[in-house]
Amino acid sequence: MKERITFVHPPGGELDPKDFDVQPSGLLGPAINTMREDRFTIPIDEIPNEFASVLSEYSSLQVRWASPRQQNTISPFSSRISPGLHVSYTPATQAGSETSKLCALLQAFGSVDCKPEAFTATSQTSSKVTTGRYFHQHIEALGDFMAYFSTTFCTELDPECQARVRGLDIAASLDITYDEAEQAVKLTAFWPLRSQSLVALAADNRRTEVGIMGLDEPPNMKSHELGVSGTLTVLKEHTKPSAVFFAFPARHRASQASFSSRFVTPTGLHPTMQLSFDSNKPPAEGGSCKMYAYLTLPRTIFADRYQLADSLFLASKNLTAAPYTSLPVDLEAPEYATPVWGSTVLLELAPPAMRAYPDAWTAEVPLHLRYLKPSETGIEDIEVPFPAVFWACEPVKSADFTKSPFDRVHLGYDDLFEDGTVFWHIHPRGHGGSRAVESRLMSGISVPVLNASASDWVGIGTTAAISIGFAWVLWKLLGAVMPSGRKGDTTDKPARDKH
Repeated sequence: MKERITFVHPPGGELDPKDFDVQPSGLLGPAINTMREDRFTIPIDEIPNEFASVLSEYSSLQVRWASPRQQNTISPFSSRISPGLHVSYTPATQAGSETSKLCALLQAFGSVDCKPEAFTATSQTSSKVTTGRYFHQHIEALGDFMAYFSTTFCTELDPECQARVRGLDIAASLDITYDEAEQAVKLTAFWPLRSQSLVALAADNRRTEVGIMGLDEPPNMKSHELGVSGTLTVLKEHTKPSAVFFAFPARHRASQASFSSRFVTPTGLHPTMQLSFDSNKPPAEGGSCKMYAYLTLPRTIFADRYQLADSLFLASKNLTAAPYTSLPVDLEAPEYATPVWGSTVLLELAPPAMRAYPDAWTAEVPLHLRYLKPSETGIEDIEVPFPAVFWACEPVKSADFTKSPFDRVHLGYDDLFEDGTVFWHIHPRGHGGSRAVESRLMSGISVPVLNASASDWVGIGTTAAISIGFAWVLWKLLGAVMPSGRKGDTTDKPARDKH
């Protein structure tokens, strides 16, 4: 097993390596404003058999969780997904895989409504085979996962393991990925920009590498690269940090723009998601970039792909096209009769043309609510995660982005673009908190539903209305028949003789 701990601080926060205390037990440094990423790389032969047997059914598997709380980050940790639990996989054989086993393992995150029929098919660029499946569910926090992991993989005699697990309580994201070609599982946790101490502990059962770096610009750095400088220490091997200074290709970049998401009120049964941007400036000149929003919609709400095919309608909403909508999407079924988890939609946005200075602008996405189950209050509150919004720029054919130590792939939207596409992510601005860290990247809607306490009266009233209607129809029919019969009797009698 290998471990990599990386601290990345903003420019201007240079550190003196003399401030680091490197001991056989670990590294200790001062408290600074920094981000932290912990990555464990575990060979498949070190994975317990009950987990390895499940992994053997997939050529690739990605289980990712993102916090609904707003997070402050800088490059190279720029990639974003919508809040919640995301699961995607590609089966190892054309016959598919036994998804029920995977669903059983996912219960480590809590009550996950995972079943084989809940997964939707994923789409990829034409150069790849479309065999993947995808599932999403909102998971507010990692409390259940922390409890599961600490009891399954930590022992009472391992306080360091317990402490590392407790640290997930404030993590921004957690990735668990498996690739058949690498024959290894990677577990990656990320903490956003905040004040924290530079602490990394050594362990006997793994090699631990600690990097403490800041953004920099090495000589001859190319436009599609990012540069960092700092120190690198291998615990139990180095007695002092070594200087590093290098550049690497970056598939995911951070733009200078930001956006917020909300539903226009009143919402009704056809709510409109409004995306508000503070800039329309593209990250590169020459018109080689296009802006997109990738929506992750729970099954309570959906987008009508036929409505999104109307170019004139889209133009009125500052949209250009809907290149992708996951299938199936039943346009009529209520939420409680919909087996799939929900749907994903890729929308190309139409920002107004640049003038002398960037302009604030909005785009609107028409959506439709499904009928929900009755509730005691007659109102059901639902939440929709913020979309991932980015500029997708012209592919860099000469770049090998897999050489980046921070590269992330199979995020859902990246597979819909050509290899080498560079994504410039737009920072989301949450709402609902007095501080940025308290803001949530979720948009809420109050949906009117049948009041469960009044449902019995509805049934009685319906029965009474039907009974009264039937009696009225029957009375009218009898009224039409009876006079006709009396009149017939009179005319059929023989006339009396008149004298």
